[in-house]
Amino acid sequence: MIRKNKIFRQIHIYLSLFFLPCALIFAISGITYILGFNQNVGLKVQTYKLNQYIQKGKEREALIEYLIENKLKLPSNIEPIKSKNKGITIGTVHYSANIAPINENEYLITLNTRSLLGDMIMLHKDKGLWYFSILSVGFGVTLFLLYISGLIITFFANKKDRKRQLFVLSLGFLITFILAYMSL
Repeated sequence: MIRKNKIFRQIHIYLSLFFLPCALIFAISGITYILGFNQNVGLKVQTYKLNQYIQKGKEREALIEYLIENKLKLPSNIEPIKSKNKGITIGTVHYSANIAPINENEYLITLNTRSLLGDMIMLHKDKGLWYFSILSVGFGVTLFLLYISGLIITFFANKKDRKRQLFVLSLGFLITFILAYMSL
């Protein structure tokens, strides 16, 4: 039984250590988001006008050509994304380029570079590529398991304070549900 508990604690410790950087990203980005910062904190925006006829469906090619000709940074991902606010966007969460029509034969090119905190908030909101999403789901599952295993370790290791522990746990549930209900 002692060997089994030792293995259980080792798993608990090493999972905690492995996911600590992920926990810090979620904690920092979540707290700053609640305090009023969003993904555009520290956003660097550059805009350019392009006066040129662009055949419909060739906007991405025109954008890439413009960036190359003007020695501007080309995003690492050049697959087009239909933009909510018109035009198309290429790029990633950190750096993107957008081309949108203003008038006939006139386009606005916008380059966005996010700050580290902006990137973290975007990852928190699952707006990045799928790689971090897998880590995030793993972190969520692990967080749940760590809390459950922590409860088990606490309840079995310290039986003399069990009533106090159950009271604090019940109080935590009660306050969480009341505040969540009042916030809806």
